[in-house]
This record gives sequence, C-alpha cells and structure tokens, in this order.
Amino acid sequence: MNYRLFIAIRYLFSKKRHNTINLITWVSMMGVAIGTMALIVVLSVMNGFESLVQNSFSAFDPSLKILPREGKAFSTQDSLIQKAKTLKTYNAWCEVIEQDGLVAFKDQQTPAIIKGVDYNYGTIINSETIMWDGTMEFDDAYNNQNLAAIGIGLAERINSGVDLLQPLTLYAPKNRKVNLARPDANFTQTTFYNNGIFCVMQPKYDDNLVVMPINIVRKAYQLSDDYVTSIEIKCIEEKVKSIKKQLKTILSEQYIILDQYEQQADFYRITKIEKWITFMILCFIVMIATFNIIGSLSMIIIEKKGDIVLFNSLGATREDTRKLFTIEGTLISALGMTIGAILGIILVLLQQQFGFITTGTQIYPVELQLFDIIAVIVIVLLMGFISALYTVKNQLKNGE
Repeated sequence: MNYRLFIAIRYLFSKKRHNTINLITWVSMMGVAIGTMALIVVLSVMNGFESLVQNSFSAFDPSLKILPREGKAFSTQDSLIQKAKTLKTYNAWCEVIEQDGLVAFKDQQTPAIIKGVDYNYGTIINSETIMWDGTMEFDDAYNNQNLAAIGIGLAERINSGVDLLQPLTLYAPKNRKVNLARPDANFTQTTFYNNGIFCVMQPKYDDNLVVMPINIVRKAYQLSDDYVTSIEIKCIEEKVKSIKKQLKTILSEQYIILDQYEQQADFYRITKIEKWITFMILCFIVMIATFNIIGSLSMIIIEKKGDIVLFNSLGATREDTRKLFTIEGTLISALGMTIGAILGIILVLLQQQFGFITTGTQIYPVELQLFDIIAVIVIVLLMGFISALYTVKNQLKNGE
C-alpha cells in the first residue's frame, strides 16, 4: 500500500485531539452521503416515470406511422402506398383519418379530435392495458350501431359513460362557405354510441380523442374512400428498424415514416432535459455539502502541523505532503459517496420489491440505470477531489 494512502487512512479513522474535528469530518461525510443518495433515488424515480409513460405510449402508438411530407392527407391509391402495402413483413396495416370536431352529449359539448380507424385497429394497439371501461372493438355485434371509444378526460367533461342507449352527436364542419344565417348548416350531424372509455394517462389522448370506424368519419366529413391522413403499422419490435428502412426505400421522399420514439420525440426530449436539470440542481446541493470537507480538512492540517514538520525532517517533499492531505480529503468524500450510493440503491430496490410508495392502486415505478450510478459516483468524487485540492493548496502554500 502506498504510504501516503496508509497515513491518510490512519488520520481519517484515528481519534483527534479535538472532538470538534471528528464531528465536522463525519458531518461532512454524511452530507455527501445524503446528497449521493438523493441523486440516485431521484434519477431512479425519473427513469421509472419515463418508463411508465413510454409503456403507456407504446400501448396506444403504432410501431410505425406513415405521414405525408407535404399537406395533411394523401390517397391510398397512390402507387407508392400500394407498393408499400404489399410488404408481408408487418402484422397489421391500418388506414387512419384524424379531424377536428365537436362532440355533444345531452346539454354538454366539447371540441375533440376525431380519429377514424379500420376495423383491425384492435391489432395495432394494446387495448387491454388502456381500456378503463367497455371495449374498442368496432364490429357488427350491436346491430350495426355507430360505435366509438372516447378518452377518459373527454368522457368526464361531457358526463358520458359506456352507454348503447343514449347517443352522442358529432358535429363535423362542412368544407364549404360558412353560412352565418344558419350556423347549424355549417356542420353535418352524426350520432354514435359510447362503446368504451380508454385511459392512456396522457392528456393529448385522454382529454381530446374519440376513436370510431373510418367509414363513419368519411361519411360525417364527406370524404372520399381513399382519403387518409396517416397509415399505422404494427410489427414485432425486432423488425421495426428493417421495415422502416424498407418503407423509406419504397416511399422515397414523399412520405415520412416515424417509429414510436419519433412519434413522441418532443415528450422524450423534454423528459431528458428535466432529468438532467434536476441532476444539475442536486449536484449543486452535493457541491455545497462538499464545502464542509474544506473546513474539516483545514482543521486536520492545522492539527497535524507537528507531523508535517516530522515528515519534512524524514525527507518528505512538499508535494508528498500535499498528496497525503489531498488523499485524506478525497477519502472523506469517497466514503460518504459509498455510504450514500449503497443507501440509495437499497431504497430503490426496496421500492421495486415492496412498493412502499404508491399512486392510488399502482406502485410508483423506479428504475436503476448503471449510467446514472456511474455518473453520480464520478461527479461526487470529482467534487470531493477539487475541494481537497483547493484546501491543501491554500493551507500548505507556504510549504509548512
């Protein structure tokens, strides 16, 4: 063992002549430990939240989504689309129309996004995980009635539950000159029944979306049979990249193909920014905690002035002395970091195993990531080393 490290360890754990020095040293260590623990726990909580939302999105978003590069809609009779449809590598191909509309139930009404889908839409999404009540199956089981599924937030706004007896009304704007004398003439009215309520835990879907068969939407908005605003594709995760590459080759530059991450790119970007802003704030708190190391190390150096003189008489250089006390200060932060990291990891594992913290009926998710742990360890050790180096240079600047 390096003699400087050996002496630094002896200094750290030996009893000081003044109990105040011991107290300040352990307070410094515990401050670093608490800061490290907080960093690991908070980052794990944010990772868990991101995974929870990602799972919600993946249950509702398609594996791939085709959009026109220019304009809002395109024709399914396009030769490029027809060629892409012939690929046999995906599980489902679903034509989609999204339009703005007004939904009314009794005396309540609210703007909504109307999403028309093919009858195979149930194979695109994982409806079992998002349905709050009812179903999102649009078949002929209910005497050919116009069926729809609506978001839970929208359902609450208009006080509508799953009900096949009391219809809702869709007001779809007509594509013609506005009639100011008769406002009702500017809309087509279509009645439909609430067959299901879904909960994706995302306001953009839960508060605004109505999903219904595409033929009803085309009729309500007076659209042609080949009119779509997007095409949603379901495929196994392992084939997403290869299928996306094939579609890009076929569809050229006229269409955009988005995977699940790209469909929610803004959300994931904001989440990452929030995570690292939180990380920087907590690092600032840890940095303040490491300032205590400056005080405790300064007092240790003052107490050991006699030892420093002895080292110099035995041939130790000024640099040897500086390295010794730099190691001493770094050890204080390293020990605090180790205690904090262990406690943080234990707390996260206990939450994963036993779910002490819940959100209603659901265990609050937490997720440890190796990169986060390594980043915390490196940052805390670096702060401790800089604090120790600063203290040693100032206390031993005269070579004492």
